[in-house]
Amino acid sequence: MSLRLPESLAQKVLTFPESSMGAHRVTLVLADGRQIHDGHLAWGEEIVRIGSRDVVECGDLGFDPTSAVDALPEANS
Repeated sequence: MSLRLPESLAQKVLTFPESSMGAHRVTLVLADGRQIHDGHLAWGEEIVRIGSRDVVECGDLGFDPTSAVDALPEANS
C-alpha cells in the first residue's frame, strides 16, 4: 500500500499554505467519518508524519490513505 493520497486530494492540498518548504499540515477526513489531525504531507500527497510520529510504512498509519475523501488545512499551520 502507498502512503500517497488520492490525486484529487493532492491537488487540493497544494492550494493550502505550506507549513515549511514543500510541506503541508492537514486534517484528513476519511470515508468512515474519522478525522486524522496534524497530518504532515510532502509535496501535497505523501504522508510523512502524523502528529509527532514519523510514518515509515502504511501499516504505521492505522488507516488506508486512499480512504481519505477530503483534506482541510490544519489550524495554525
